[in-house]
Amino acid sequence: MPTREELHALIDSLPEHSFDSAQQLLTRLQVWPPEPIRDVEMLRERMRQKMDEFPGKGGKPGPSGKLTSFGGGGHYSPLTASGTSSFSRWDGDTLTTERLHRHKGHDISVVESTRLDGTRLIYEHEVVGPANQRDARKVIFEL
Repeated sequence: MPTREELHALIDSLPEHSFDSAQQLLTRLQVWPPEPIRDVEMLRERMRQKMDEFPGKGGKPGPSGKLTSFGGGGHYSPLTASGTSSFSRWDGDTLTTERLHRHKGHDISVVESTRLDGTRLIYEHEVVGPANQRDARKVIFEL
């Protein structure tokens, strides 16, 4: 375990442009254990809710009767108050990926789906942003 003197030496060696980030991080550590970052907890809760809604969770057959899967991940930076979580699932023969972005208190959700239809690869996405503003696109690739 490092000593206070070693930590002071480490701080003394930091470049000046990193002082703001170091100060924010050290301030959070003044209380131990540090409180959870609210935005991280919000992203985790939204991901938990999506997993609970997922019909094939736990490797059970989904609506199509096929074995489905679910996976995801994410990251969050308290220094920029921004982060993302994402998860993918199979809805029958369609791969669906949802990303939840939080940028300085603003949320954006992106849902993408990719599927084959005969000799066509179909990609669709919908973006939902602040105030429920929406945009959707569909791109068809002939194979």
